[in-house]
Amino acid sequence: MYVKIQKLFLSIKSCRNFLSARIMYCLLTTSVVFLVILIQSPLTSLIAPEKCSQLAGDDTFITSTEETYEWGGVKIGAGGFVTGIVIHPRTPDLIYTRTDAGGAFRWNPTNQSWMQLLSADSVPGNIDYNVESIALDPNNPNIVYIALGGYTRSKKQLVSGFLLKSTDRGESWKTLDLSLPMGGNEPWRWTGERLAVDPNNSDIVYFASRLNGLWRSTDGGTSWSQVNPELVPIGQPNPDTDKQAGVTYVVFDGSSGLTDNRTKVIYVGVSGEGIYRTTDGGTTWKHLEGGPDTELVPQQAVVNTQGELITTFYRTEKDPRGSVWKLTSEKWQEITPKPNRNYSAIAISSNPSDTLFVVSYPMTPDDIYRSDNGGQTWVQLHNKIDKLSWWPEWSFYTLTGGIAASPFNSGELWLTNGVGVWRTNSAHDRQVKWSATVDGIEETVTFDAISPPGGKLITAIADFDGFYHDSLCSVPIRNHGNGNFITTTSLAYSSTHPNFIVSVGASHHNPQEIRAGFSENYGKTWHNFRSIENKTHPSDLVFGNIAVSATDTRNIVWQPSNGKTPYFTKDRGRTWQQISFFEQKEIERGSHTHLWNRQQALAADSVKAGTFYIYHHVGGRFLRSDDGGETWKIVNETLPDEVWQGANVKTAPGIKGEVWVSLSEKGLYRSSNFGEDFVKLAVEEANVLGFGKAVPNTTSPTVFLQGKINGETGVFRSTNLGQTWVQIADYPMGYFGKLRVITGDMNVFGRVFLGTGGNGFIYGQLLETNQDR
Repeated sequence: MYVKIQKLFLSIKSCRNFLSARIMYCLLTTSVVFLVILIQSPLTSLIAPEKCSQLAGDDTFITSTEETYEWGGVKIGAGGFVTGIVIHPRTPDLIYTRTDAGGAFRWNPTNQSWMQLLSADSVPGNIDYNVESIALDPNNPNIVYIALGGYTRSKKQLVSGFLLKSTDRGESWKTLDLSLPMGGNEPWRWTGERLAVDPNNSDIVYFASRLNGLWRSTDGGTSWSQVNPELVPIGQPNPDTDKQAGVTYVVFDGSSGLTDNRTKVIYVGVSGEGIYRTTDGGTTWKHLEGGPDTELVPQQAVVNTQGELITTFYRTEKDPRGSVWKLTSEKWQEITPKPNRNYSAIAISSNPSDTLFVVSYPMTPDDIYRSDNGGQTWVQLHNKIDKLSWWPEWSFYTLTGGIAASPFNSGELWLTNGVGVWRTNSAHDRQVKWSATVDGIEETVTFDAISPPGGKLITAIADFDGFYHDSLCSVPIRNHGNGNFITTTSLAYSSTHPNFIVSVGASHHNPQEIRAGFSENYGKTWHNFRSIENKTHPSDLVFGNIAVSATDTRNIVWQPSNGKTPYFTKDRGRTWQQISFFEQKEIERGSHTHLWNRQQALAADSVKAGTFYIYHHVGGRFLRSDDGGETWKIVNETLPDEVWQGANVKTAPGIKGEVWVSLSEKGLYRSSNFGEDFVKLAVEEANVLGFGKAVPNTTSPTVFLQGKINGETGVFRSTNLGQTWVQIADYPMGYFGKLRVITGDMNVFGRVFLGTGGNGFIYGQLLETNQDR
């Protein structure tokens, strides 16, 4: 008999992080009555919910069945490009960072962690997590502006971004009436800041756009007007990329005086055009001649207490003759620390006054410089890093974001780059120790996750491979590839040998740098397939999806990406055979369309030996192999076609022939006879699909999905194979994007893991852990 003990758990919530023995002690000292109930109830396990890093928003959800789901973040530790950082000039410890895929964060000095500012509860409608720029109001510490949008174009069409304003330090946001194409995840996302507030007038706000020139608001962002492109041009392209940098930054000289209650002197950088200045508060603008080459791309800039502009420049990747220049009394002076470098990040310290810091792009430990005399001479910093355990050794050889000096604490300097945020308190020393400061920031893009029977959570992510998570609340010690730059796209385990796991991945910059293979100890250590070691691996067999036979760990099928033909092996990857069936004209080769498309189109039957399934978006065909991948046949052609983004094939653990297909907005389909026939379930939208541990003393695995059921959008659970559904979250941890991954824990009933598109993994579990239901 199921006995609810939710009140018991709520009464001892403060004890939930203790070990089991301590929980029992807490029970003895708090409630004898509840303890009697607990002893009399046939509990199979008592799991103390782990509380890990937060994203944002409420972390509990009460279901219609009066269960409490508790949500938390799986701790990884940043893992993405933090593109910029800004510090409020007049309020201590008020610091914000922006990222290219994971939102914006505010520093909490009390608990030394970052807080996500973009959540379902705070943002108005469906926006992006890609932050183009962020600006603070120097006169009002509560006001923040952010520009959002990942890409200026999609399928050659312009895409409008968003401009938001907060009056409570990012706790809530409203949309402003300026919708221009943004490139928060495009080249030049490290430039800026593009947004800037007049330090002498909070109503004056500027935005430097990529494609539409310079814009200004005179009423605190309520309305906007474009600065005449004849005064400030739109910008020229750079040979490195077809993505425009446009107008890259806006910087005020706050000490230049006022005209009509506006700061007189403002500088803007324009790609391929140079630097422009106004001396009358924006009424007229002038190109500053006699300085750096106009074909350079201005990156970032500061103004010192003497009213001098110092700005960094980037030329091209192949010709890295960037530079650093200073404008003094109408005269340009080059102050580049070292030639043959591109330069980007720059900061100025007011404590002591006018100390400069610049960083090359990309950054290296040898290319961070300090000048205590306005750039006349430079000191090359000797950097020592205290990184997270899994961060690669090249954590200081990566993309350069921003650098900012504390106005209040001498020696405190912040730096952002391609893996996260760093801080030092010894910026004025020759030997500088940088410490990773990323608690609360999770920025990985997820691809897959499994939690096999008897094992722990194992994840697959972009750029940093993935992890074996010994604890959900601790940063992993290492990733699968021990530091290699690898994007892992798929994981699978053999149902009867759950310790045997296969994975596929490679560098998306160089796909021939491949890491694909197997683990025989639940993902703790890995071996590359022998074909890779022997250099006989097929060149087109990379990325995509992989599956392993339920009974034979030597039998593996691999569907590579980019529409390539799938392969199979029966010798554990020593040799691979291309499956000729998919070469037929009507099949159009493989089913996995592109590396970055979220697809899990391949699965192995969880019981029957050598049985594999593939959903093909061409014609909505469902294919099956009964001989380990050698031969295939089309067993069903009734599924919707043309679904590649979000197509998932999943087989139910322990049930022969039970295979499900989720097709995003086109619904959810179930087959109980090896794909021969499918029934469409009462689900309007199924974006991701997965299975987890069955209710104790039952056999049907739990089904999890994110989508829409009965008009409600959220995360759902079914314990009766889709006959009924219970919503267990709407926006878990405040995350409002579409999920890329969902998988149930095969060891704990009700626990589920969600993979995001830029905030890592989230997990949910029952606060009450009675498993006899």
